Amino acid sequence: MKAYMFINAMRGQSLALTKAIRVVGGVTGADAITGDYDIVAMVEARDLADLRTTMAGVQAIDGILKTTTCMVLSD
Repeated sequence: MKAYMFINAMRGQSLALTKAIRVVGGVTGADAITGDYDIVAMVEARDLADLRTTMAGVQAIDGILKTTTCMVLSD
């Protein structure tokens, strides 16, 4: 399964946090973006439990304020 995580970061930390997010298990890519969110991360997981583990890994990074995760319905 695939998902996108939209992430709000502490001001001025988006670029550094993007690098930290990229090394979390299950994250296949991450980019700093403009708009309502600061970072988008692409995630691949075997199942919901695996997705939750990846989400928790991202959320545990200092400087992450909020995440919104959207699961991909089409392939």
